Amino acid sequence: MESLAILVMFMFLAEILFGLLAIVFAIMARFRGRFRRTALVLIVLLAVETAWALWVLPAFGFPPLAALALAAGIYWWPKRRSARPPRS
Repeated sequence: MESLAILVMFMFLAEILFGLLAIVFAIMARFRGRFRRTALVLIVLLAVETAWALWVLPAFGFPPLAALALAAGIYWWPKRRSARPPRS
C-alpha cells in the first residue's frame, strides 16, 4: 500500500510541476513575446490532463484546473493600452 501512496504522490507532484511549467511559458509568451506556440501547446495539454484528472477524481483535478485557469488567463488576457496618445 505504501507503493501506491508513493505513486499517487508522484502523480500529484507531476501535475503541479506541469502546471507550473505551463504558467512559466505563458508568462514568457505574454511579456517577452517568445515561446508562443510552446505555451499554447502546453495549455492545450494541460487542458486535456485536467479533463482526465477531473474525470478520475475531482480532488485530483483541482490543482491542474487552477493552473490551467491561471495560464490561460495570463496568455489571453487583453493587454492594456499605452498611456501615450496614438501617433498622427
